[in-house]
Amino acid sequence: IQNSSNTNTSCNNNNKKEKMQQPEELKNEQKHILDVMSDGHIRVAVVGNVDAGKSTLIGTLCHCKLDDGNGSNRLLVSKFKHEIESGRTSTITTHLMSYDAEGNTIIPPKSVGRYGEHYLAINAHERTASLIDLAGHERYFKTTIQGLSRGMADFALVLVNASQSLTYMTIHHLQLCHMCGIPVIVVITKVDAAPPDVLQHSRKKIAEALRSPEIGKKPYAVRNEADIATVCDKTHALAPLFEISCVTGEGLDLLRKLLFVLPKRRLHSKKMDRPFEFLIEEVFEGVTGVGTVLSGFVNAGHARKGDTLYIGPLKDATFMKTVAKSIHVAQTLVDEVWAGHSACFAVSLSKAQRRMLSRKGMVMQKEPITPPAIAFTAEICLAKGDAVTMVKGQTQTTMHILHLKQTCKLDDFEIIDASGAALIKPSAVEQKRLARQPTVLRPGQRARAKFSFLQGPQYIRKGMRVILREGHVRGIGLIKDVHISEEEEAA
Repeated sequence: IQNSSNTNTSCNNNNKKEKMQQPEELKNEQKHILDVMSDGHIRVAVVGNVDAGKSTLIGTLCHCKLDDGNGSNRLLVSKFKHEIESGRTSTITTHLMSYDAEGNTIIPPKSVGRYGEHYLAINAHERTASLIDLAGHERYFKTTIQGLSRGMADFALVLVNASQSLTYMTIHHLQLCHMCGIPVIVVITKVDAAPPDVLQHSRKKIAEALRSPEIGKKPYAVRNEADIATVCDKTHALAPLFEISCVTGEGLDLLRKLLFVLPKRRLHSKKMDRPFEFLIEEVFEGVTGVGTVLSGFVNAGHARKGDTLYIGPLKDATFMKTVAKSIHVAQTLVDEVWAGHSACFAVSLSKAQRRMLSRKGMVMQKEPITPPAIAFTAEICLAKGDAVTMVKGQTQTTMHILHLKQTCKLDDFEIIDASGAALIKPSAVEQKRLARQPTVLRPGQRARAKFSFLQGPQYIRKGMRVILREGHVRGIGLIKDVHISEEEEAA
């Protein structure tokens, strides 16, 4: 969500500004911002190993300012003091870019202060892009997985330091993006500081990793605008390869051009007719003049200011009732939102209700029509590589399901083939023998598995993607069936 805290605190200032405008002008302004932040908006995850220059690149692209070689542009996007001091990103932050009709990056003037997103959105022609800055250090890899799981990314920029070649963390990032179905754009950074032979070695290793069976992409070096026209519609098979320097500016114009012409991959407009579903990612308490603010992503349907909404599920599988007092998109007060928007809702809650908002993975709906689930069945494929087995009835693993992160227990499974059909069952004698031994899943196998939540019921649906994590990514799959509580099944 783009600078959610700034969005919340800007509520009163935007209200005063909009009261001075004519109703028709205000209506047109809201419509333009809502359109450009949905139909013309793409989300780009920025991943890569530590010291690859992710935050520096984002600062350079968003502010159109070259770096001084000591990370000056990184300070423009760092969020916490320890990130500034160590140079290592540990959180998920999102930064907005916008383009005019000619494809030039719009730079907000200093006079707009903290409200740059409103300026960028109102002055954008048809394209805006959110750059999601994710952690590169292995210590924060779980945060990176969460960012990719909930970020609804259309594409991913995978950064590689030209002087360090390909590290095992970069390979993990490439495989994670591939398993999530996110097209990758490889960016070799700091080419001004790399000797020619080292740079050539890095190119070779990157090409080998992209062509590997685990990823299966063909690298395509982008050297001019004609190459951009070639790759922009073929990212499912090609991996565009850029060589840039944030100090000299080499390759930056081509990268900006690609972000301008890339087609939107996630068509949230197809989910407009579904019931309203708002995935809550952050909760802000005690915002001055506003109260409680929920930031997140509108995954389906639409909602208006003043609508009665339900937040949950709580620990007892119930939902609490509230009212949407106001809605913000890109630091702008709007009357409605629909599928595809990142938004903030100011809601009316009692003191007792606010205590219940500490639970992660909640959603907001117009009607709690989908009962919370205590378990689910998913078709999963374990990642090849590390020799990690999953034992039926014993294994507990962390599951990432969109914005939800929860510990689950493997209750049961059956081995399946690539088409999803169950393999031939063993004979009766073989079944008796296997019953005396723990049944295990090994890397590379596919299975239809049943998992149960250990921390109470959760909101999930069929078709949601799940990521299994035990330190690193252990597998991925899709939910095929949802199991609710026995009482609700009987009803």
